[in-house]
Amino acid sequence: MERRLGKGLGALLGANTSMKAEAAPILEQSPQIPQELNVDDILPNSQQPRIRFDMAALESLRDSVKQHGVIQAIAVRKSVNGYELISGERRLKAAKMAGLVKIPVVIHSDVSDQSSLEWAMVENLQREDLDPIERAKGFELMMARLSLSQEDVAHRVGLKRSTVANHLRLLELPEEVQEALIQGLVSMGHARALAGLSKASQQIDLLSKAVRSGLSVRQVEVAVKGLNSSKGSSKSSVLKPSAAAPIQREPWVIDSEARLREALGTQVVVEHRKDGRGQIAVKYFDTAELERLLNALAPRRPV
Repeated sequence: MERRLGKGLGALLGANTSMKAEAAPILEQSPQIPQELNVDDILPNSQQPRIRFDMAALESLRDSVKQHGVIQAIAVRKSVNGYELISGERRLKAAKMAGLVKIPVVIHSDVSDQSSLEWAMVENLQREDLDPIERAKGFELMMARLSLSQEDVAHRVGLKRSTVANHLRLLELPEEVQEALIQGLVSMGHARALAGLSKASQQIDLLSKAVRSGLSVRQVEVAVKGLNSSKGSSKSSVLKPSAAAPIQREPWVIDSEARLREALGTQVVVEHRKDGRGQIAVKYFDTAELERLLNALAPRRPV
């Protein structure tokens, strides 16, 4: 997935980044020097669309803040009651958890409620460790609350329209398929292939087979093509007619994921196949988090 800062987001966040980002009209001004404010003087973003935060990731960020402080200033706007957060809620929460009294901020004036909502949404979609379904729901929420088209959303988050459309299409899949995608049992490629089937029962049945047998995306695509070409014939050899089997994961695999998440402080997915092979996917949401994980898993040897 493309990972570029949305229009104006780099300027708003006060980020020093090599990623290209065109400044939005309300922020076409000289870069502001961050200053410090008391964390208790900063009000929550009244337009914040996101209410769930990964506690493990927050605790990891808290530990980093305790050691290094808040490196990147958060963005706030003036309000009648003082200052209101625009973006950087995770950093603000982590700073409070770490016991910090002050936090670096960049203060912006003349930022409307709609602009504050838009940047809060863009930051969530660009910087949070989201699974494809969460990201799809974020796109859907932007379209609904900001009255935007898919093209508008794509422009604001710095993605292709087809990427936004592909994510939104995931929300049309059965709940079982969405849940499997959230848990990391299948990839977005698998889910997109399953969307090629018109019947939910077929999608769930093929999903179960893909998880149990460890089918690749290409194998699922071939199975979908076979099912569609058979026109519902019971003679199809792609899948045997059967009730959708529940997706089950062995308890030790789930426990292993929990242990790794606790140890690493980030989202971890363990994929284990019947033949004993598998893989471990460790996710990170920015370069600082990647560096922290590298230091934990593969520290450099002293020269």
